[in-house]
Amino acid sequence: MSMNKTKFIFEKTLFTLLEKKNYHDITINEICDVAKKAKMTFYRYYKDKEQLLAEASINLVNREYDEEYNKIISKENDYEEIEYQAILSTFELVAKHYEQISNLIYKGDRFPLEVFKNALFENYRKDMADFIDSIGSDIPGNFLSVFFFEGLYNSALYYAQQLKKNKNKKKIIEDNKKLCRILAKVSLLLLKNK
Repeated sequence: MSMNKTKFIFEKTLFTLLEKKNYHDITINEICDVAKKAKMTFYRYYKDKEQLLAEASINLVNREYDEEYNKIISKENDYEEIEYQAILSTFELVAKHYEQISNLIYKGDRFPLEVFKNALFENYRKDMADFIDSIGSDIPGNFLSVFFFEGLYNSALYYAQQLKKNKNKKKIIEDNKKLCRILAKVSLLLLKNK
């Protein structure tokens, strides 16, 4: 079996386990058992569970985002619509993985969540820098990426929480679409304001 396929199995296994269990309660032995792989194989690719989490975050969640972003880019050429759909996709992605994200925190220990968040940010930063370059803005992309990412990420978590605990999901979804439209307009205003 190829290295990429073996790593994919470990990464998928971790995210599957995170749907039901807290990260701190998942052991390397359990990951290996569910993946049907030897512990020695695990250590061939990862030094520890944190490295697996970081790589799984980059490879699985970011792959989903990249696929969605590439679909948007292939269909749209209006910058505002691209930004709107990209922001909306970010909210939906966080909502989809909310259980897994929630299971990364345990008794105040946020380190696993930070590993996940940093992996997401690296991909977002790259996409944001490309988007800023395509617009021709002279604003430093790395600084703006941090500003946008922190706000989007925290807003997306709030959106996911509201979807989970409220009965009127349709209103929450519609309100979120309005917010995403406003955020897209504001983003472009910032980028085009030279």
